Amino acid sequence: MADAVRIACYGDSLTEGYGLDPDEALPAVLERGLRDRGIEARCLNFGISGDTTEDGLGRLNAVLDADPDGVVLAFGANDCFLDEPVDEVAARLSKLIETFRKRNVPVLLVGINAGLNPDGEYRARFEAIFPDLAERYGLALFPDILVPYQGNPSLTLLDGLHPNAAGVEAIGRALLPQVADLARGLRP
Repeated sequence: MADAVRIACYGDSLTEGYGLDPDEALPAVLERGLRDRGIEARCLNFGISGDTTEDGLGRLNAVLDADPDGVVLAFGANDCFLDEPVDEVAARLSKLIETFRKRNVPVLLVGINAGLNPDGEYRARFEAIFPDLAERYGLALFPDILVPYQGNPSLTLLDGLHPNAAGVEAIGRALLPQVADLARGLRP
């Protein structure tokens, strides 16, 4: 796999694979899916449970040091859970995106719904961050990482929030077409 494209999967517990074995985590699922499509790729796991966009900015250099060819950027769940100010979340995501753009590293932006936040106005403003950024920067957008498993108890861990291995597989299947597009665009 010396000529494999390197995709940094950069986010929180939904990327890391909270409560799961590393080979059940989203990056491993995506890597297998890409291989099944004939795409040689290494999907690097830069997910850390509990991380917010602020934490993501704090460890951006580790991702850059890995020299990825592309990035699947998936933050927001913990920001929403902690009621982080929407404008600050958007600004931090912008900074992450702009940093990758300066290095010519394409980004697939992954959105998330704010359904667990009780404030309807906050939910609407928060959920608008992702399509707004995708439009502003001309990025591909996977609208909502939760949709493939949310509300299905057979796809979640006992906490009812995090996906189990089958839930991660469901996310991977839904996300794979856009990750494959990203990977195909990285190298001839």
